[in-house]
Amino acid sequence: MKVRITPSSVTGEVSAPPSKSYTHRAVIVASLATGESLIEDPLLSDDTRYTIDACRSLGADIELKGNRLMITGTGGQIRVAPGNEKIFAGDSGSTIRMVAPLAALAPTKVILDGDSRLRQRPVGDLLSALKSLGASARSLGTNGCPPIEIQGGKLTGGEITTPGRVSSQHVSALLMIAPYTENGLRIKIAEGFHSRPYIDITLDVMRDFGVEAVNKDYKELLVKGDQIYKGKRYRIEGDYSSAAYFLAAGAIGGRPVTVKNLKINSAQGDKYLLNILSLMGCTIERQKEQVTVSRRDELKGVTVDMGDYPDLVQTVAVVAAYARVKTEMTNIGHLRFKETDRLGDTAAELGKMGIRVDATDNTIVVYGGKPRGTEIEAHNDHRMAMSLAIAALFAEGDSIINGAEAVTKSYPRFFTDLASLRAKIEELS
Repeated sequence: MKVRITPSSVTGEVSAPPSKSYTHRAVIVASLATGESLIEDPLLSDDTRYTIDACRSLGADIELKGNRLMITGTGGQIRVAPGNEKIFAGDSGSTIRMVAPLAALAPTKVILDGDSRLRQRPVGDLLSALKSLGASARSLGTNGCPPIEIQGGKLTGGEITTPGRVSSQHVSALLMIAPYTENGLRIKIAEGFHSRPYIDITLDVMRDFGVEAVNKDYKELLVKGDQIYKGKRYRIEGDYSSAAYFLAAGAIGGRPVTVKNLKINSAQGDKYLLNILSLMGCTIERQKEQVTVSRRDELKGVTVDMGDYPDLVQTVAVVAAYARVKTEMTNIGHLRFKETDRLGDTAAELGKMGIRVDATDNTIVVYGGKPRGTEIEAHNDHRMAMSLAIAALFAEGDSIINGAEAVTKSYPRFFTDLASLRAKIEELS
């Protein structure tokens, strides 16, 4: 799909969609729980649907009724019905990394696969961890990436050491299945840890469903094995990662943009965008469940460590493209292994708009200016598509975004909601 975006003066209110991160985790934990759960207001996007379908394949009874998911859990007794041994995860790294340990609780051999880009995303740390727990786990390719084959049953648990530098998703997945291992699980993190706030989200969901964990400064995580998840009624909160694009529009355009359905004391790390925008010269107004961003003075460049906030990097890069002097983001080498190479491709697309961007193996530097409208590519990356849409809103001249349909991965209503802020958007094909 192509969309044309004409420079617009945006302002108004929009409601943040449900959190993708919380939806993935709530569906998985409810699928492990004893009894029934009612998940209210889940995000229904490409990625989360893959997780829902995967949990169905692993024995959970999941029914969608309006904006609610009715889930009858397995009580940790994962069973794979004949014909369900192959699970397709599309382009969802979250699904394949979080569902693989769930599959390892089943005695049946399960194969997890995905689209071409997912087949390039490393899962070696996950496979090593599952082997340490007593499962058979291997990549069917030669590059340590999907497709992967899992066969488990009873997992011993105990103590394992795993790196946290490439992704935190496999650590979240191991934490979620930990209560159903024989001896509980102690996870020691080696070689540093990126995306730590996503661990906070995982622990938050686990706690709400009745399982406690001990977090020793993200260096060691302990879950005792004599615990179970209990089904419950659970509402998914609004998503700061998706709200970030609208908040960025308020920052660049200057006119007030309000995003509702945002929990102020959320565990989501991407609320850190508000701190960044404040440093860049924006006015931030927080209320009980909404945030407003506006600006009077020029945007200023900043230097910021983004190791824990990878999903904000493209959004901040777009705001920085309109700032005075340069913005440098560090500690982000793991972004080269996302849906696309988010460092190189972000630099390339902003470069097409006339903005100098220098990307190294672990940093990105954006030299502010005034982007110009042009034809740009989403690279099959939902966050690229949404970030570039915001960049295009304030550029000199119209822009065309190719591959704009990528937004369905996490935010199917993105262009509709953006248009509600008076953005001029035309679908071309």
